[in-house]
Parts: sequence; structure tokens; C-alpha cells
Amino acid sequence: MKTPALLCALAFAALPPAVLAADFPGPLKVTFRTTDCDGATGMGSVDADHVTRIQPYACPGGRTLKQLLVRSPSGSYEVFTVTDDEALNIEAQVQSIMESRKKALEQTKPIILDR
Repeated sequence: MKTPALLCALAFAALPPAVLAADFPGPLKVTFRTTDCDGATGMGSVDADHVTRIQPYACPGGRTLKQLLVRSPSGSYEVFTVTDDEALNIEAQVQSIMESRKKALEQTKPIILDR
């Protein structure tokens, strides 16, 4: 009765290891409050893997904010403006997600298939 094990091994062999790790648990979102140069606020939520850069932004009136650059699936970029405090919050969320993924990969037990 080694046939089910062989089929399972073939199924896993067809997938690259990165696909198995990358698809679990799926895209994780970073949620934040946006702020424009006039002070109006809103909310944003993006895939943590698409956050590309946080850079300084000077409003025409002299106010300083941060720009959050997010790569969209189509290859273009979305830009959000946030306060300095919110930029730190976004960085902390992304760092937490990265650490959680690293920990999950380190604690994953190998699957041994009896052939």
C-alpha cells in the first residue's frame, strides 16, 4: 500500500518549496490611517508584501508627511500619505509579519514520505 505515499510525494515534488511556504497563510494586510496635506484622514489596507518604500514628503504648505509606495499586482504603484507616527506603525506591522513568517518556517517540521 505504498501507492498513496508515492502519489503524495509526486504531488509535493511538482510544487517548488517556496510555493508551499508563500501560500500559507495567504496575503497578510497592513492597515493604516492616511492623512493628506490639508489634514483630511482616511483608512488604507494593503498587502504587506507589496509595501515597497516609505519616504519623506513635503506638502506645498510646509507640512511634512511620509509617502507609502505600494506596488500593485499590475506593476504600477499606489502612493499613500501618512504621518510620521503612522509610518512607524506601518514599519512595525511589516516587521512583525516578517518575523512571524520566519518563525513559522523555522518551526515547520519536515514531511517524511515512505516510498
